[in-house]
Amino acid sequence: MIEKKGEILSDLYILDCGLGSELKRKGFDLPDWTNSIWSAQAIIDEPDLIVEIHKDSIEAGSTVITTSNYYATPLILKDKQSKFDYKELSEIALTLAERAVKQSGKDIMIAGCFPPINVSFRPDLTPNKSEVESFYEALAEIYKGRVDAILCETMASIFEGEIAADVASQHFKKVWLSWNTRGLNPSLIPSGEELIQAAKSVSKFNLDCQLINCAHADLITESLEILKSVASNIGVYANSSIHTSREKQLESYENISEVHYHHQTEISSDEYAEFAKKWIAMGCKIVGGCCTTTPEHIKKIAELRS
Repeated sequence: MIEKKGEILSDLYILDCGLGSELKRKGFDLPDWTNSIWSAQAIIDEPDLIVEIHKDSIEAGSTVITTSNYYATPLILKDKQSKFDYKELSEIALTLAERAVKQSGKDIMIAGCFPPINVSFRPDLTPNKSEVESFYEALAEIYKGRVDAILCETMASIFEGEIAADVASQHFKKVWLSWNTRGLNPSLIPSGEELIQAAKSVSKFNLDCQLINCAHADLITESLEILKSVASNIGVYANSSIHTSREKQLESYENISEVHYHHQTEISSDEYAEFAKKWIAMGCKIVGGCCTTTPEHIKKIAELRS
């Protein structure tokens, strides 16, 4: 019997929609995420648009918005030869979230993003422990006293997940950690490690919630069954898609675009809401949207609370 740790959350937290796809939908010239700083470019070029997207999610029913610095990391900025500093961009991202909450006039939580230090789904590109720790410590300094929670996003290995959870739990009372799963296999994370082992590995940090994000909605449902056997509180923010076929399993993570969009079939906000209904029935305390979700998806989730 696995001992679950952490206080059971009493309410449903609703996260915001996917930022990158929403920027593109609103007309921002979003660069290809495989060879650019992707959504972080909007922090530089269109900060008001980020505020608008935050407010759209709030209006739709989000009770938590996440800072927009997911791709503003030292390694990505350096690799793409950006002149901007990740601390500067993260500070701006937090300020934009604060502005959105103030302008909304609502009591909305801000989650400070702890992203992967390098490209999503590529744990093989993660540097040494001290470099990863320094990154998260720097973000913690920016967030202290200004965010309501830390969201460690799209964790792809036990190594990085443990470091993120450790640093976050040293500085913040409310810490949420979200894993990503490996291609079409809902029981593995991108490193090839078992999801259940990953969830157990961070249980010692007494996290408020463990989640799954950035995967097909149907496969995430399978992952949640695994996660809830370990974590006291579970959550999810999926992509607005389901898988088409399992004929081909992905073994290589060198082509991240293929990994992300492999066998993808888009689903509507109503279809997404049906999955959300299942997730809430399974015990999810945090539900939101990742890639290709919109404020309409958030609205449909919020309607489930009434």
